[in-house]
Amino acid sequence: MKTRKLLFLILTVLIISVLTAVTSCSSEPSGSGDANIPGGGDAGEDSDSGPSGSDGEVIAEEEEKYEFPDVNFGGHKMRVLGPDQWWAMSAMMFDEEEMDAGDPLDDAIFRRNQIVEEHLNITIEATLVAGPESRARRSIQAGADDYDVVFTDSAQAGSLASQGLYLDLHGVPGLNLEKPYWNQLAHESAELLGKLYFTTSDANIITNDAIWVLYYNKKIHQDLGLDSPYTLVREGRWTIDALYDMARAAARDIDGDGRWAADDIWGISTHGLGFLAFLECQDQRLVRLNENGEPYLINPDAKFVDAFTKAFRIMNKEDGIWLHGEGTFVGKTADLDHQTKTFMADLSLFCSEVLGHARVFREMTADFGLLPHPKHDEFQDKYYTFMIDTVPAFGIPITANPERTGVFMDAFTAVSAETIMPAYYTISLEGKFTRDEDSIEMLNIIRDGRIFDLAVLYNWGTFYSQIITYGTGREGTNPGSVFERYGDRVNTAIEQTLERYRNME
Repeated sequence: MKTRKLLFLILTVLIISVLTAVTSCSSEPSGSGDANIPGGGDAGEDSDSGPSGSDGEVIAEEEEKYEFPDVNFGGHKMRVLGPDQWWAMSAMMFDEEEMDAGDPLDDAIFRRNQIVEEHLNITIEATLVAGPESRARRSIQAGADDYDVVFTDSAQAGSLASQGLYLDLHGVPGLNLEKPYWNQLAHESAELLGKLYFTTSDANIITNDAIWVLYYNKKIHQDLGLDSPYTLVREGRWTIDALYDMARAAARDIDGDGRWAADDIWGISTHGLGFLAFLECQDQRLVRLNENGEPYLINPDAKFVDAFTKAFRIMNKEDGIWLHGEGTFVGKTADLDHQTKTFMADLSLFCSEVLGHARVFREMTADFGLLPHPKHDEFQDKYYTFMIDTVPAFGIPITANPERTGVFMDAFTAVSAETIMPAYYTISLEGKFTRDEDSIEMLNIIRDGRIFDLAVLYNWGTFYSQIITYGTGREGTNPGSVFERYGDRVNTAIEQTLERYRNME
């Protein structure tokens, strides 16, 4: 992880150096305040220091490259099943005729595939379809050796695993899951009974597109004269209360009619799933594991209730804090039918959405920045990032060759970290989508805190959707009532899953 961050820092410094040289030769006067130029206009006001520190010094160290094992798979066709797209983003690989030569991300994917294929003597065959879980289930239950690796939405992975269709990744030879190119928090939060049947991998770029982030509109932020959120993040003071205060300051009833409508100024635009992001970023889970690795529905203690109440206060439609972009509200207009459009129209200070929307916001006139979702308080150990149910998770079918597939997935993920992630972050995101260096630093923090909730992965008793419905309603101040109402149903579903897992042993 340290090596990867240093790579990002070095590339950032090089890019800044080139931009500086170009600017010095340009006839355009400096300090023009163009909001679209990194370091100019609003970005200059918000940027405290680049990710390389206050003096800009970057100390290079020798990069540790992935060392391929001495194996030869004799030209085996490595068959990967996955989703065809998500928000129009191809899942992990492109057919050569569909690739855009010169595009940094396409080039990196092509290079990744080429490196892995040459070192392992394989060819990679991707089957990308809508609803890959159905095809995987039919194939594996029939005992067919059709696929070596299966990627599905994480919410579908739990279903496949509990039906005994996936291998325990802890027992797969060649998978070095403790290495930094794997997401350790994802491993920990997806384990059950000490076994790991699925996890995330940077081999699938949707894994990054679908993580939950917080965008902020720099124009509105600067007009209000608010504290720099980047400084708050770095100092550990970016809390749910700090976010609320900013959102409260931004909300304005423009026409003064006492009714909040789409063309007023809102604190935050998001949809219902944002409530769960604001709850879980406060280090809360709906389901946790006991000392035996068994999941259980939590008993909402005082801290959970406090975190729930703070998330409920954030998701307040009655006083302009939260605009539900995908729901119905007074004054809704056809051209503002989504939270992203409201954010882009400078009508909300924050937007809680997935990282993939950065490509949408590149069309904005105003600058925007990226932030992790806030902590519960300053004593929380780190910033946590909620991974939604569409984040792809991979499993290895019980019909696959574990020795060969384990080596492949370890190499596939490691080389993706070396090739695709620098392109995705430093070139694609910084060069096209985000507007300042600080957002790159924030992205590292966001990725380092990615977590699952087993309640989402297995959807026991549809509990997480009930929590969202209650938390975004008018009376959502007593979460204990939801636990009381649905607790027995959830516990029964958990026990059924555990029984299936125990029978697999």
